[in-house]
Amino acid sequence: MITMLSSNLSLFSLVTFLCICLCVGNFHAKKCAETDRLALLKLKDGFIDELNSLNSWNGEDCCQWKGISCDNLTAYVTDLNLSDSLLKGKLDSSICELKHLTFFHLSDNEVEGVIPNCIGSLVQLIELNLGYNKLVGGIPPTLGNLSNLETLYLPYNFLLANDLEWVSRLSTLKYLDLSHVHLSQSADWLSSMSKIPSLSELRLDGCGIGQVIPKSIRHINSSTSLKTLSLSNNLLNSSTLSLVLNVSKVLTYLDLSSNSLQHNIPDGFVNMVSLSHLRYLYLSGNELEGNILKYVPTFFQLTELRLDGNKLSGKPVDYVRQLCSAQDGLEVLVLGNNPFSSALFPDFSCFSFLKTLSLQSSNITGSLSQSFSKLALLEELDLSDNHLNGTLPSAVWQLSSLRTLVLSSNELNGIDVKSHLSNLSHLYLRDNQLSGSQPLFEISKLASLEELDLSDNQLNGTLPSTIWQLSSLRRLALSSNKLIGVDVIHESLLSNLSYLDITDNQLSGSQTLFEIIKLASLEELYLSNNQLNGTLPCNIGGLSNLTTLYLSSNKLNGVVNESHLSNLSQLEYLNVAGNALTFNFNSNWVPPFQLHGLVASSCILGPKFPTWLRNQIELGDLDISNSGISDSFPNWFWNLSSRLSYLNVSHNKISGALPLSLPSTKGNSMDRFRWDLSFNNLSGPLAPFPELDTLLLSNNMFSGFITSFCATPPTMVTILDLSSNLLAGTLPDCWGKFQSLIVLNLAKNNLSGRIPKSFATLRQIESINLNSNNFSGEIPSMSSCSSLQFIDFGNNNLQGTLPAWAGHNLRQLMVLRLEANKFNGSIPTSLCNLLYLQVLDLSNNNITGEIPQCLSRIIVLSNVMFLTPTFSHGGFGAILGEEISRFLDKAMLEWKGQDQEYEKNLGLMTIIDLSCNQLTGEIPKSITTLAALAGLNLSRNNLTGFIPDKIGHMKMLESLDLSRNHLYGRMPTSLSNLTFLSYMDLSFNNLSGKIPKSTQLQTFDASAYKGNSGLCGPPLPNRCLDAVSPNGSIDENSVEEDGDEDELITIGFYITLGFGFCVGFWSVCGTLIIKSSWRRAYFQFFNNLNDWICVTLAVFVARMKRKFQVQD
Repeated sequence: MITMLSSNLSLFSLVTFLCICLCVGNFHAKKCAETDRLALLKLKDGFIDELNSLNSWNGEDCCQWKGISCDNLTAYVTDLNLSDSLLKGKLDSSICELKHLTFFHLSDNEVEGVIPNCIGSLVQLIELNLGYNKLVGGIPPTLGNLSNLETLYLPYNFLLANDLEWVSRLSTLKYLDLSHVHLSQSADWLSSMSKIPSLSELRLDGCGIGQVIPKSIRHINSSTSLKTLSLSNNLLNSSTLSLVLNVSKVLTYLDLSSNSLQHNIPDGFVNMVSLSHLRYLYLSGNELEGNILKYVPTFFQLTELRLDGNKLSGKPVDYVRQLCSAQDGLEVLVLGNNPFSSALFPDFSCFSFLKTLSLQSSNITGSLSQSFSKLALLEELDLSDNHLNGTLPSAVWQLSSLRTLVLSSNELNGIDVKSHLSNLSHLYLRDNQLSGSQPLFEISKLASLEELDLSDNQLNGTLPSTIWQLSSLRRLALSSNKLIGVDVIHESLLSNLSYLDITDNQLSGSQTLFEIIKLASLEELYLSNNQLNGTLPCNIGGLSNLTTLYLSSNKLNGVVNESHLSNLSQLEYLNVAGNALTFNFNSNWVPPFQLHGLVASSCILGPKFPTWLRNQIELGDLDISNSGISDSFPNWFWNLSSRLSYLNVSHNKISGALPLSLPSTKGNSMDRFRWDLSFNNLSGPLAPFPELDTLLLSNNMFSGFITSFCATPPTMVTILDLSSNLLAGTLPDCWGKFQSLIVLNLAKNNLSGRIPKSFATLRQIESINLNSNNFSGEIPSMSSCSSLQFIDFGNNNLQGTLPAWAGHNLRQLMVLRLEANKFNGSIPTSLCNLLYLQVLDLSNNNITGEIPQCLSRIIVLSNVMFLTPTFSHGGFGAILGEEISRFLDKAMLEWKGQDQEYEKNLGLMTIIDLSCNQLTGEIPKSITTLAALAGLNLSRNNLTGFIPDKIGHMKMLESLDLSRNHLYGRMPTSLSNLTFLSYMDLSFNNLSGKIPKSTQLQTFDASAYKGNSGLCGPPLPNRCLDAVSPNGSIDENSVEEDGDEDELITIGFYITLGFGFCVGFWSVCGTLIIKSSWRRAYFQFFNNLNDWICVTLAVFVARMKRKFQVQD
């Protein structure tokens, strides 16, 4: 009976199990709901999926698609996870048709557009994560309807919210992150957050919040669940801090870094009972000052305290003492970047639990304290940017737990490793005073090192073989030292080294490179700015993991072909600029790599355009300037151009026309695009260019009109250089769309008509150059362009009066060039307000009136300390380690009688050129106070009167041209004080009297004084027979023969000569007469010398006799 019952039960169990399996199988076999499948396909259509992340989204069963989970019973989509899928496009409203969705993750993509309003209808949502995208617009208040929501993450988009009342309706919400959502207009943020009963974590970093509505304070409820509160990068000040802290009684994590907290911590902070649970406190990047640590005991047992980047003063040791009394359990202490007064290193021995200590930029002097030996748990120590000196003490090497040691930017001069520090993996000693090769030998004892930075020291010699024995070493940085080579590398060593930087040393020869490429695991190799020579070794292809190779500015030569690069399948960045390398690839060769950046300037890639680039579709930076290309752009090149954020093909001979339309640039909103096509032979009309930051097209043969620029939408271009082309016609009046423009250079074209009035809308403009065109009419007012530093409208047909508004509004102006136009009227005195004006060129106009006395107010011409070395604009940083130069203004100046173009040295020029006008009156005496003026040209005017007596006070004057005026009287004797004067022209005036004597004035050619019949003396051939008084009359009592006069030989000269001879003669002879020992030594020396000469002569004669006897 029992057996039968047991059998029946077993049979029943088996049947039940099979039924369950069958049912479960049926559930799994059920396909997803058709409505959900169609909704997902619509959602997919809204995205731009360049990497085919959603290629599995096809077929009938959407439950099997990537990122999707379904309910086993209903087959409705419940989970949708598309995070980090590199999706673009927009979030389609079809997402709202997934009514059973509980988890939706779309973070870490590039999705644009707005959040659909209908998303508030997905009432079953538990988690919604749309962070780290490019979503814009307001956050839909309908999100307040998501009654089951526990997690809401919307950080790092371009969203805003003016009212957060909807947040308070999310009664189940536990985690809320609205970081970088614009909340500056949402004054109710604090009360709204405090009404969420279950909120455990709140992050509102970088939201622009700062104010609190006073009437909302009474609505604040102290939460018993909020443990994490992060409000960094906002505008919170000390007065609102106590209100913010009322939101919770159980805070364990508080981040208030990078706010506007000032002075001492407010009293409200000190009295907060909520801080009794606090373990992590971040107050970095505020303006706290004074002795704030006296409040630290209120915080009880902190685990982590960060106070770096404030205004804490006093000595670090005082803060350490106070922390010691209350913070036994402190594990992380960061006090760096405060204006502490200079002090020795504090004693940290009381912090027995300390794991991380940072005192970066704390003005600590002397040597390290021996108290370190007691910090047995210390793992990370940062003492960079202080004034520590001497050698590292033995206490440091006793820290057995230490993993990271940062001592960069100090004054350490030695290392003495007493222990092997088995756990030390990261050592940074950049920018110290380590010298010789001994530090490298000592560091070789640290067997566990993974990263080592010894850059910017004075290490010399060869890199020792012992360094290659560090088998765990992954990164080695030795740039900016004086190393000359490397010891032989055994290929069995350094299997983990992936990063090697020996940039800017003195490595030489070809063997060094041969040794280095034995390091087969290298991924990044930086050897720029050395003296490596020879050819590129073919076995460089053995570096199969190499992604980055910098060899620029060496002396490499020879041919680079497929054999060098064919095995470098991982190569992404290649910089060989400044070498004599010739690239010679088969036209059909397809590289195995996809470069992101190539810099090969001054190498030979031509004459044909390098076809091997056509498959490099990932190129973002390309510099093949000065590379011998004399071809035209192939069509395939413009398919690459859309990704090129930096393109430099300048200084080649590329010809042909550009396409009528260019592809739009691709990149995120933070990318800056700089294209340089200058100094080529490009021709044809200008096409609308894509969105660029910098466009340089100078020195080509582009022709036609530039109206195409008006056809483009508003642009963010900052630098536009179209100079030295064949552009013609009038300028379009559409410059209002170029609101970011800081440089506009249209010089040396055939442009005509009036200067557009819309130039006045260029509020950011710093430099504008229209020189050498055919512009006419008056200059429109540009008084609103207050950032202007450089104006060059010279060599046109402009007319009217000089722009007085420039002196009233353009207070930063440094160069004003209006030469060779048809301006009339007088020089406005308002130009004297341009205190930083270094170059004023108004020559070759019809200007009348007198030279303003107030020019002496231009302070930059009075003191060389105010000069600007270069006039440069913009800035593009570096590309593959090569610094990209800023845009330099250039101008053609008349200097020392010749026209010369200045660019790099333009900022050193200080010139006033008012020549070839109709100026009258005298030269203002005040002009002699311009002690920093290097060039003064007032020639070809109608000036009268004397040359100012104090002209010699202009100590920096190098070029002076006062020719072809009506000046009279004597040449001031102070002219002889102008020691830098190398060019002077006083010809064709009415000057008289004798030319003053100086080292300069007599060296000038006689033509410099031509046309002044009353002048005499060298270098003129006529002697001075009469001395002319300052009023022009002849002084009868001063007649003298010029040939008998020499002002240098006076009675004082003869007295000094006699006195010097007596002192010299008796100093030697008197000593010999008085001191017998000197006398004997003196005569003995000459006796010995006489004997030596006689013996040497006799030996020489004897040898010659023997020599001739042998020949006979």
